[in-house]
Amino acid sequence: MQAISSIKRFLRIAASVSVLLAAMSSAAHAAGTLSGTTITNSAVLTCNVCGAGGITSAPVSFLVDNKVNVTVTENAGAAIGITAGQLAAVTSYTVTNLGNTVQDYGLASANIASGAALFGGTDNFDATACIVRVESGIVPGYDPTDTATFIDELAPNASRVVYVVCNIPGTQVAGDQAIVSLTATTLQGGAPGIQGAITAATAGPDTAGVDVVFADVAGSDDAARDGKHAARGAYRIGGATTLNKTVVNIQDPFGCNAGPGVSPGCKIVPGSILTYRVEIIISGAGIVNGLILSDPIPLNMTYVPGSIIANGVARTDAADADNADFGFTAPNTVTVAPGAVTAPTTT
Repeated sequence: MQAISSIKRFLRIAASVSVLLAAMSSAAHAAGTLSGTTITNSAVLTCNVCGAGGITSAPVSFLVDNKVNVTVTENAGAAIGITAGQLAAVTSYTVTNLGNTVQDYGLASANIASGAALFGGTDNFDATACIVRVESGIVPGYDPTDTATFIDELAPNASRVVYVVCNIPGTQVAGDQAIVSLTATTLQGGAPGIQGAITAATAGPDTAGVDVVFADVAGSDDAARDGKHAARGAYRIGGATTLNKTVVNIQDPFGCNAGPGVSPGCKIVPGSILTYRVEIIISGAGIVNGLILSDPIPLNMTYVPGSIIANGVARTDAADADNADFGFTAPNTVTVAPGAVTAPTTT
């Protein structure tokens, strides 16, 4: 009876352990893990009757699926100011792989139907001969080294800049706007230099292999969870641009230091110092890109070192980050490169 009683107590303990484990559950996330990764885990039970090292369950394994998630963002945040008849007008976008697999991306631009609104303007004409090019990284900004038409082997969490480059009809007037979109479509990666096939989502319940799961949100011209994403940019015909250069101060060797025409009047003789103001006046609206001002020093004059001031801020003569130099961009020339400015403005 003693032995039987002990066995019954052991069975009751075993049964109670089984019921307890059946009531337990746990959750783990594979966030950020690369697709195709094998994750294996087992449970371990220790107790006074479980033996040395306890009891280990059979392993449970699975493969992490391919989470397809891409975003496209327009970089300027405003319409790009252009002129009627302009060739190779550029809008810029950033394509980001938010998934967990190296992917290729197909790229396509499109004109948006008239009447659409963006950046405070309304679409009323179409840009022509649009092409899509990927930033090569050799020279910043769109240039002839940007020849790729698709994004090749983009790693998870990495981004590439993409340009839509179009011609502008010569019949447009100030304020006219064309809206263009860029759509990035997820393609299969894995073969550098070769554009992959379109990626298709795996239908039905999770399989034992690496499924493809679309997780992208809806863009400007595509639906959610379609393996694509789109964003819109705009070209806007700007107003007039005026460039003025004037003498604002004369300092002569006789102690006079004043603006031109101020009594008693400074004289322009050998040794006099003249200060010039160069003014860029842009009307209309939108972003004007690529502004570069060149001011060659004329014959019989000499540049005063360290005298460049742009918008009230002193600039160095060296070719550095302040976007101004003397003699580096062009010989014997003051160069100031404001880059992109938003109209209307006076610089």
